[in-house]
Amino acid sequence: TREARSGQIVVARVHDEVTVKRLRRRGNTVELVPENPEFKTLVVDLREDDFAIEGLGVGVIRRPL
Repeated sequence: TREARSGQIVVARVHDEVTVKRLRRRGNTVELVPENPEFKTLVVDLREDDFAIEGLGVGVIRRPL
């Protein structure tokens, strides 16, 4: 598992699903917060849930519209 700081964008695996969200550490839980407000925040209990950080966001590539 890679180390990630609170506030970083991560590629996270929760059980059998993979997601890209902003990480917030809160004691024994982790919140995975989407940038899009139409999606829900995922709350992961580190004592019970199968959770791993698969990668870290390092940049964004944008092309003009």
